[in-house]
Amino acid sequence: MPFKIENITNSKKIPVWLMLLVIFLCYTSMYAVRKSFLAGQYKDLSIGFEIDSKIILVISQVLGYMISKFIGIKIISEMKKNKRAVWLISFISFSLLMLGLFAIAPPKLKVLALFLNGLPLGMIFGLVFSYIEGRKNTELLAAALSATFIFSTGFVKTIGLILMQDFNISEYNMPFATGLIFFPIFLISVYILNKTSSPSISDLESRKQRVPMHKEDRKAFIKHNGLGYFGLVGIYILLTLMRDFRDNFIVEFWAEMGFKGTPEIVTLTEIPIAIIVLLIAATGTLIRKNKIAFNTSMWFTALGALIIIVTTVLFDKNMISPVFWIITSGIGIYLPYILFHCMIFERLVALLHFKGNVGFLFYTADAMGYLVSVAVLFLKEIITFKQSWGVFFTKLNLQTATLMLLLTIVTLWYFNRRFTKQQLYTLKNE
Repeated sequence: MPFKIENITNSKKIPVWLMLLVIFLCYTSMYAVRKSFLAGQYKDLSIGFEIDSKIILVISQVLGYMISKFIGIKIISEMKKNKRAVWLISFISFSLLMLGLFAIAPPKLKVLALFLNGLPLGMIFGLVFSYIEGRKNTELLAAALSATFIFSTGFVKTIGLILMQDFNISEYNMPFATGLIFFPIFLISVYILNKTSSPSISDLESRKQRVPMHKEDRKAFIKHNGLGYFGLVGIYILLTLMRDFRDNFIVEFWAEMGFKGTPEIVTLTEIPIAIIVLLIAATGTLIRKNKIAFNTSMWFTALGALIIIVTTVLFDKNMISPVFWIITSGIGIYLPYILFHCMIFERLVALLHFKGNVGFLFYTADAMGYLVSVAVLFLKEIITFKQSWGVFFTKLNLQTATLMLLLTIVTLWYFNRRFTKQQLYTLKNE
């Protein structure tokens, strides 16, 4: 029988444990294609511009990834269900091929290869999340997806380091080899994911139906909720900034701290963060009332900012070790970051009763987050900044966490006023 996309379209009720597993494996496979190159140092690569070669490579890929987020504002919010598997497989396949080009291309074309590698990958999250949004157990499923943000980024870099150290694979071939290892796992994951059933009637009653969100719908949402929503975007930008620099240059940070010959530290320090953050995020499924869930998430966001500030001050004064600081500050960064993906946007959609889906909210915030991340990356390298990664991370965490705390309190106040007015209007018209 000839292969058709209909053959792998949603059709069966897949056990929750299997859904959790395939979601985790699917997005981990994306990280193998996107993040594995960060395990290399590329000190012999001469690109020019008097900038560290790895910085240029990171900027190039993140630039492509950022553009992908802007494109995704339209594509993901309007995506039809029966097209998802084709796009997922096409995007990952193209990005993997670009890693193959990165391995063999001359220096300046390596920069282009990584730009093209990042170009479709920014839309993978929205495609995967569209399978799980709008369900009563979305937080639980999203926790498995979000686990990859913490665990898998370090895991694929560890795999890359092992391939180079134990199997003598060059740092230029290593990204393609790592992606190739995970590619069959990705294909199996997409196949199973696409067999899952759509949200039930009970899900729809609890979380509202999710439908494609076209241009007019997006404009209407911004018109009615723009002030509060862009407060959330501001918080998300700050989280992306801290998370992205930490993720992109954690190998350099550990080398600076004296852990150069221990690749496992990149993964081991992320495990306690993943366990603590994901246990908290998964319990969101138990909170049935959307307003309580949203407010709880926002207070946890404020708590995350406080954790970052306190632990960073202690590290700066040499009162705690770099290992303890990376773990505790990581909890402060990833707890609110994961809650944005698991609960904040998901519950906001249900609370505001607008026609659409989470995709638009995510991709507008993500696009702006990566835009700022790229801008700071340029400023750090080009203007004046030549400090160590430890000093840079300390200053970045303190400044962004302080601003995040203030913005969280103001945004929480705004939306609670909005919810109260909406409730009074509904009661008045019943």
